[in-house]
Amino acid sequence: MSDEQAKKPKLEVVPPVTPSDATDIEALWLDPGLGDGITDAHWHEIPIDKPRDFFRVHPDKAFRRKTEIYVHKSEDEIEKHYYIIDPAMRGKIIEARTCILVTCIYRDGRPRLWPIPFPREGEKDNSAWTSARAAARDAIDEWIKLVWTKKSYQWRKALSGYAPDPDWSKLPPYNDMVKLAVGAHGIIRDTNHPMYREVLGAPAKAADDGNDDL
Repeated sequence: MSDEQAKKPKLEVVPPVTPSDATDIEALWLDPGLGDGITDAHWHEIPIDKPRDFFRVHPDKAFRRKTEIYVHKSEDEIEKHYYIIDPAMRGKIIEARTCILVTCIYRDGRPRLWPIPFPREGEKDNSAWTSARAAARDAIDEWIKLVWTKKSYQWRKALSGYAPDPDWSKLPPYNDMVKLAVGAHGIIRDTNHPMYREVLGAPAKAADDGNDDL
């Protein structure tokens, strides 16, 4: 046999893929319901504040909940920071007030949480809060944009064809959105919380107080 013949690869007939083989391949894939990670929306943070563009409000009451919120804004900061008050701490920060935390969405699918205040016990409701709640009700059915005039909100309705109804199914569960929005330290659960101590003017907690959380 010549060297040229020896170098030629050996040809083999590959049997066709049978239905059972295709089933074996299909078993390799994860559940498509888990998403592909490419086209699925994943939210790493969700803002808390009033919506500034045209928006809609989630129609499901489970996506708007009442709670007590403290809003903090330092003199050297532009942004506000929102803290949810744990039931055990309610009434201990006089600046905190009851709000309804409403789920909103923009035309491009970006969500945000809008805290709309309520008056405290014995306090008179004001036009800013009542008009905000009225706007939120209208935004359940229509795309609107808030306009601040004379200490209250008015709102502009989008023209026909601005956007279809939102696809609410792409949003995470409400509690997951709240966790993303307030962050790891956004819930004041006890008197050791740094923001609670700052509000009350308490000394900073010692770095090593003998408690090991690990």
